[in-house]
Amino acid sequence: MSSPAVYRSPRPTATVSTVLLAVAGAATLASLGTGFRLYLEAGELADDVEADGSALTDAAQLYEGVGLLQVVALAASAIAFLVWFYRVRVNAEVFDPHGHRFRRGWAIGGWFTPVVALWFPRQIAGDIWQATARPDASGIRMRLPQTLLTLWWITFWLSNAADRFGNHYLGTSAAQYADGYQEAVGWLLIADLLSVVASVFAVLVVQRLTAMQEERFTESATPVFGGVHGGTVWS
Repeated sequence: MSSPAVYRSPRPTATVSTVLLAVAGAATLASLGTGFRLYLEAGELADDVEADGSALTDAAQLYEGVGLLQVVALAASAIAFLVWFYRVRVNAEVFDPHGHRFRRGWAIGGWFTPVVALWFPRQIAGDIWQATARPDASGIRMRLPQTLLTLWWITFWLSNAADRFGNHYLGTSAAQYADGYQEAVGWLLIADLLSVVASVFAVLVVQRLTAMQEERFTESATPVFGGVHGGTVWS
């Protein structure tokens, strides 16, 4: 059984998450730049089969080096985001103990469980978002628009899909030729571009939801020694 929900400010974890998401976005932009150079070099080699390919090799090495930094930055931002995500999930129980489709452990586990990872985190995020809605006199909560969450989730998964397709294509026989290699790199460029967009939306989600919870808490919660139990939040 889960322990009673206690409100704690999501601002510290939101700040760390925002900074690391920005770093990851910058690393992805660098990957996008080096990947575009690699794409052009592959195109030139496809047009001139007698070229020695040294420029393509250099571009590939640079792309791989930047890609390693990108992976580290993305991993760090993912960890920070999950810490923040769990914090706002617990806070959401303070505002609305019964408005959640999944137990709070799924705020972490839902990201790593095959198949359901496609929609569990989005539904959890939606429940957290909706929990900040202030109920009316009859206890009914107005449905809050979730367009920002939807845009973030769609771009996040489109980026992942393009990345997986590009990496899979790199391992096929077609990628042994310059034109096939260029096509595979093209998919990775699409993945990076979508990843940058998803990072921007993720930052907006973190900042918006954090602000929403802070506002709701300020309006209706009574602080007790730095934390507020679910029963102390007034509706």
